Amino acid sequence: MQRSSLRRFYLDYFRATQDAGWLARLSARQRLKMLEELMQWEVTTPVSKD
Repeated sequence: MQRSSLRRFYLDYFRATQDAGWLARLSARQRLKMLEELMQWEVTTPVSKD
């Protein structure tokens, strides 16, 4: 892809998605990876005051 056509692609892409949330711009794989990194899978014991 030539530099000018690559630039045009990104300009068109961001113009088309400018009203979408930033998360909508990510692929499903990227969203799942982000979710995996954010989630804490370790179960912690809740602190209770008795």
